[in-house]
Amino acid sequence: MSKTSQVILQVIVTLAAMITTGVWLKENIWAYPADNIYSGQNLFVLRYWFDSRVIHHVHAKEKLVALTFDDGPDPRYTPQVLDILKQHRVHATFFVVGESVQRHPDIVKRELQEGHEIENHSYTHPDLGKKNAAEILKELETTQKVIEITAGRAPRYFRPPRGLFNTQVVEIAQRLGMKTVLWDIGVEHRAFRDPRDMAYRVVGKAHPGIIILAHDGRLDRSLTVKALPILINEYQKMGYRFVTLTELLASAETSP
Repeated sequence: MSKTSQVILQVIVTLAAMITTGVWLKENIWAYPADNIYSGQNLFVLRYWFDSRVIHHVHAKEKLVALTFDDGPDPRYTPQVLDILKQHRVHATFFVVGESVQRHPDIVKRELQEGHEIENHSYTHPDLGKKNAAEILKELETTQKVIEITAGRAPRYFRPPRGLFNTQVVEIAQRLGMKTVLWDIGVEHRAFRDPRDMAYRVVGKAHPGIIILAHDGRLDRSLTVKALPILINEYQKMGYRFVTLTELLASAETSP
């Protein structure tokens, strides 16, 4: 290959990487409300998103989708979300905040009774990237114990609050027996404030094995609650089946 061809190839690869990064930024960094985002920090942790130990999508042949919720349980929104999921016969995965589980154990027990999965989202919802090893361990381990007491089993997966983490966080989660799971696309986005627009943005990104991020606590989630039935209906019309993360990952592992 000539030097000119090598330069051209290098430019193409660089442009492709920039485009990929731009798509990631659009779908993830700006997916949070303005009062719940730290763009500089997200730029810094971008490299950790591509750690091979971190799951943010699943290669599946079947039309399976994992709908996941962060920041609950919250008595304002989680019961509404559960009513919608029950109506549409959908199972989801809830990444719960430990201190909220202790305040609202009955909501978590309802999630379990209705076939949903309960996973670890830290104890106080901090920026774990700013914590030392002992503080990270305490956040994850305390939540793990709270979930075990409430749900009867230890969580299998961990999601860092606001997607902020580093290698140390992944390693500690792994040591506690949890895989770190992120997402493909989020329902909430600062540029989309109408529930139908929120839903159809996610519908437009549909692909087998997609992991969808939504929220059921902490901030005002009323728009998410309104967008949820639209999103579910459209995915089901396309032949998708909603499954828990465990089911989604098991499907990928057993696919030929």
